[in-house]
Parts: sequence; structure tokens; C-alpha cells
Amino acid sequence: MKRKTLTYAAALVAGVFVVTGCSSSPGGDSDGGSVTFAGYGGVSEEAFTNAWYDPFEEETGIRVIPDSPADYAKIQQMVESGQVIWDIAQVGEDIGVKTNGELLTEIDCDVVACDDFDGLFPVEKYGMPALVFSVVLAYNTEMFAGNEPDSWAAFFDVENYPGKRAVFGRDAGGGLQGLLDLALIQDGVPIDELYPLDVDRALAKLDTIKDHLILYNDFGECTTLVATGEAAFGNCYNGRVKIAAEEGQPVGMTWSNQVQYADYLVIPKGAPNTEQAMQLLKFIGSNEHNGSLGQYIAYGPPNPNAEVASDVASDLPTMNDLGGDDRAIKIDGDWWAENLQMVNERWAAWKAE
Repeated sequence: MKRKTLTYAAALVAGVFVVTGCSSSPGGDSDGGSVTFAGYGGVSEEAFTNAWYDPFEEETGIRVIPDSPADYAKIQQMVESGQVIWDIAQVGEDIGVKTNGELLTEIDCDVVACDDFDGLFPVEKYGMPALVFSVVLAYNTEMFAGNEPDSWAAFFDVENYPGKRAVFGRDAGGGLQGLLDLALIQDGVPIDELYPLDVDRALAKLDTIKDHLILYNDFGECTTLVATGEAAFGNCYNGRVKIAAEEGQPVGMTWSNQVQYADYLVIPKGAPNTEQAMQLLKFIGSNEHNGSLGQYIAYGPPNPNAEVASDVASDLPTMNDLGGDDRAIKIDGDWWAENLQMVNERWAAWKAE
């Protein structure tokens, strides 16, 4: 990886403006206009404010106005009615960051440093990746003290690693996108040959541990099931595992074959402040600032060249790609968009068998 690591002291210097909370431009006038940013609220909005909104306003005089929650249907309604109030929205790849020119504005690569995003998550025609999170193999540390698992092979090895396995089971969204990939990897399929997914083969591999599965419907349940010992393993969000471990719960994780996902930033077509919005994308995606978010929440930078503070690097998915056979994997969003209904039907039938 080409990512630079800052010392803690340097990170503090770089973050001086973050803690000012100042709402004026460097010259004292807040006359640079504004950008309305539709995100997901909560702790992520707080982290965005500290890492990006406040220092962006300090540098440019452009005020960022948070709104939530971002919603695909609202974006469509705004664009079709010509009443767009959001300048930027935080979305998943499945909104159509490669193709959805009807609803989204093309990213201006003369403004945004698109070429810097030369890793798993490039800037797409209609969306810039802003952050990376991952689904990891979480395990109960008390159940496996002295025999800690270091790969997904343990997940399928009920003899040497007994106990239930908690997996997202509501539908083919979320954690199932990745679990099927992992099942195929453990059945001998090379990572670079996963797609198109052989769904029947993946489910056949899951058949070998089906009696040991607990299906949960909300990712908030995952770490709880593992921490209480109701499940020995779970496919959980890395950030939730980190929080649970910091709280003293008996939860650990391995980065082997973490399934990485990105949240994208898009500009709805007809946004009233497109120019300012593009400037904010430039700021967030820059080598200097894309890694700043990790100081406030355990999300990594999709820009492989971003500077990351050394004291948080060990917690971020993008800084823990183990490489080789254990390397991070990324689902094929195009394949899933085309086959989601089919997989949903096959998954529902498999659960009922």
C-alpha cells in the first residue's frame, strides 16, 4: 500500500482546525455559500463534522449543512420534481454510481483527484467513495483462548471450532453479499475467479454448517450474539467489534478476507450548489483529508494515498489488508444488481429446506 502514516503529533497539528468549531472563513466572512449534505446522522455525522465539515468551512468559507437520513427515493423525487435541496448525498454503490446519469451529476475529475483512487474503490462516473468499512470474522475470545482463529477456515470447521455461527439472514442484502463469496473461497475458488458467483455451490458449502447457523436480521445483533457466547462466530461490522472489545466484551476478530464496502458521495442532478459540492468532494477525497475520518470513527480511506494518523491505523479496514490468500475482497456490485432477485429467491428457498 502507498498510504502515508502520520505521527500522532503531526496528526494533532493537522487537526488544529477540526476542534475550532468555527463557522467563518479564514478572512472572517462566511460568504462562500453552503452545501447541504444528506448523510445517515448519528455518530457518523459527528465524525464527518470533526473530520471534514468544520475544516472545509475553515479553509473555504463554504458552510456544510447536515441533513439526514439520505434516501434513494427522496433523491429520485427531488430530481424528477425539479426541487432538489440536497447538494451531496451519502449512498451505497447500488444507487448506480457507474450508470445513473438520470439522477446523478458526473464527477468532475478536473476538480476531484480521481486518479489518486487507484485501489479497490475507484471514483466512478457518478460517485466518489468517501469511506470504507468491512464485514469481518468475529469470534468469542473466551471460547477460543489459546486457539484463536486466523481465517474463515475456522468458521467452517465445527470440529475444531465448535459453537453456533451468527450470520445476516434476512435477505440477500447486507452480509449475505460477501458470505457467499467467502463460502466459495473456502470451497477452493480463487478470489479472482469468484464472479459470476456460483450460488448453488456457495449454498452447498453453507449446507455443511447449516445446523450450526443462527440467522440474525440486524447487524446490531451480531456482536451481542458473539459476546454472550450464544454464537462462537459472526460476520460482523468491524467498527461494532472494536466498540464491543473496548467495552470489555469478549469479542475478537481477524482481518483475513475482510469484505470491504464503500459509501459513496453523489451530487443529485440539479443540485443548487453543484460547484461548492464538487469542492467539498475534492476536499474529502484528497490525500491530505481522506484519512482524517479514521481519527473519529473506524472507517478507512478509499484513497490508497491518503495520510492516516499512526495511532488509529491498526483499527481501519484499509490499513489491514493482509494480502495474498487472506487479502480483502470486494463484492461485484454490478453482478449483485443484476442478480439480487434471483439470489433472494434462492436464499429464501434454502432457508426453508
